[in-house]
Amino acid sequence: MILLPQTELVDREDICNKDSKMGFKAIVFDKLPVHDTTWSVITGIDGLIYIGICGEMTGGLSAYLASYDPAGDRLDYLLEVADVLGIPADNGTPSHGKVHYCLLPSEDGMLYAATHCTCPPVGDFVWRPWHTWSDSIKQFSGSKIFGYDPKDGKILFVDNLIPRQSTRCMALNQKKQLIYGITYPHDHFFVYDIDRRAVKDYGRIGSFNPQCIFLDRAGNGYTTNDYGFLVRFNAGAEKLEELEVQIPHSSFKNGFHAVPYDVVSSPDGRAVYGVTWDFDVRLFRYFPEEGSQGRMEDLGKPYGTETGTWWDIKDDHTGGLVFGLDGYLYMAMNFGGSDHKSHLIRVDPDNLSREDLGPIHDGDIYPDHICRAARDYEGNLYFADVGMRPTKMFKYTPAGGSRNGVSQQGIIRSWG
Repeated sequence: MILLPQTELVDREDICNKDSKMGFKAIVFDKLPVHDTTWSVITGIDGLIYIGICGEMTGGLSAYLASYDPAGDRLDYLLEVADVLGIPADNGTPSHGKVHYCLLPSEDGMLYAATHCTCPPVGDFVWRPWHTWSDSIKQFSGSKIFGYDPKDGKILFVDNLIPRQSTRCMALNQKKQLIYGITYPHDHFFVYDIDRRAVKDYGRIGSFNPQCIFLDRAGNGYTTNDYGFLVRFNAGAEKLEELEVQIPHSSFKNGFHAVPYDVVSSPDGRAVYGVTWDFDVRLFRYFPEEGSQGRMEDLGKPYGTETGTWWDIKDDHTGGLVFGLDGYLYMAMNFGGSDHKSHLIRVDPDNLSREDLGPIHDGDIYPDHICRAARDYEGNLYFADVGMRPTKMFKYTPAGGSRNGVSQQGIIRSWG
């Protein structure tokens, strides 16, 4: 691991608040007023933004898939997951209330999604998989994976994944049409073969669920164990490999719970940028193709001065990593203290300087925190909100335009 020196921080809040105020638009999913989380937001090959609208804190909810057409400024609710699965959300069992970093676009136009639990059964205040593992009624029925053709609205298939477990994050190897996933709560790494419609379980990798699987250009999949050491699925050898590379953690910890939260590929595909899901969030850059292990860089705290302690995991929660067509890395970071707002941070990948573009909001509509982000073909950015009712996403148009002067088409991101 290479520790880089402290990078320049540029505080432009007063200047950029005006720009961000003009640039943000809240797209509110008001037809689902009780749903409180948007865990998945991706760009389809057709240029539409696809969204997983989810329920976290209210029992008996079903996840929904929706689409947003940037050209027509149109939001469509495509399907209710409960209807697709034939499992009513209010039947007294834990519902399939979430598509949690498990919505994937394919180059052939298809979408693939898998379901996640934690939404309680109807009438229950809370639900825990460990307490209900052997309960014939309250145990989760197990994650389902389905394929969907948005051109004609047809469901291609519905299959079971790992019994009694759900799926928290996935990635799609486009060339081999293999989906990599991690189960919850037992942290099993699995591979689903789309053509064969078969799943293979590669065993348990930890106890703290990583929130992301990312890919290199060869289609190998990467995540971590509980201490932040990279675990690679070698697509050629079809096996898991434990690497000696650890993603960054604070100096007063040993890496326990420093698992990846969100990771995005650089525009040229040579590197990935990521943040940890930890009490002391770190920004990192990893070059997976440099040597047999790859090369890791610790980029420090995403924004602000380093601290020697922490209070709450949401104080500096960081997510929504996305590259703009201007070549800058954008991400959303919660500011603790008296602010308690989610700010848009812009990072220059050339010199690693960082700018605070001000809080994300549309008038008096603010997010609780941002989990994921996407970019459409014209360069608009979309940030998914988690923790507010009704749930929503925020559209933002960077002022810089395209670095190349053209829009970008094709698959932008192959993981949730």
